[in-house]
Amino acid sequence: MKKLFLSLMLVAGLAAGFTSCENNDDENTTHTQTFTLGETSYTVDNAIAVMNIQYQDREVYNAIVLSQGELIGEAGGEGQAVVLLFKGNITSNTYSLSVNEEAYPKYIVAKCGIDDIVNFDLENYEDNEDAYIAKTGTLTVEESNGKYVFTTDGIEVKNYKNDEVLASTLDYEGTPNVFTLATVEEGDLNGTPVVTAGTTKVTIMFIEVGVACFITENGDFIGFSSTDSFDNGIPTGEFTNSDKPILFVEAMNIENIKHATDGNITVAKYGDVYTIDINATIEDTDYVMHYVGTMPSFEYPF
Repeated sequence: MKKLFLSLMLVAGLAAGFTSCENNDDENTTHTQTFTLGETSYTVDNAIAVMNIQYQDREVYNAIVLSQGELIGEAGGEGQAVVLLFKGNITSNTYSLSVNEEAYPKYIVAKCGIDDIVNFDLENYEDNEDAYIAKTGTLTVEESNGKYVFTTDGIEVKNYKNDEVLASTLDYEGTPNVFTLATVEEGDLNGTPVVTAGTTKVTIMFIEVGVACFITENGDFIGFSSTDSFDNGIPTGEFTNSDKPILFVEAMNIENIKHATDGNITVAKYGDVYTIDINATIEDTDYVMHYVGTMPSFEYPF
């Protein structure tokens, strides 16, 4: 009975902690918290900084995704978004925008879902017939202690597929949730690639709880929790589901957590790289997860 109570409290606490997402932390801002595409205006409901994006050129990219609409839950799905992709750090400056392949930052207006964030890839937008990229205009970035102001002037965006040109504006101030992508060497969950992983934490009844998450290319995640916050890394060794409860979440929807009835976890570490294996039974389905890579800490953004 005690274990059941603790499990229920964990689920309730994770749901409350993960779904309380406040992107505009300045109610007195003079900015409209909106972006436009043509004559249509959209409200920024979600602000997520996606850090440590890696491509084959070995450079590190960082992005800001500002989107309208719910990304998870019963009403969740894709939302219209402005995606700002930077090569290297996101620094204060006024940038001239161009469709030139080598020009950064890139200013993209497109529909965006959870899979586009956890498996961030510029080619996904380039192949999207409803996506637009800025061909002219300026983007001004002001950053202070993780809080950003984004404003624009004279931006025109071009459709990737049919060359339609529309005007676009962005006027936003706030502190995005930070989602840091892992450096993945190997990753698989029941045949689906694991594209990123990391640790996050929530507070449950005044107790800080750490959660290790392994996220697939379609946005599902399997993970395990601990009263250890993981601030000093994940302890190595072998653990059972009783030691560190195993969780599974579809499409990052914390409102619908499934938890294992049985399972085990093994953790090894070599330098900054972890090797972690999970075997679990969750609602009569067996899950096998293998992961090799880094485990950065991040804020759960959805």
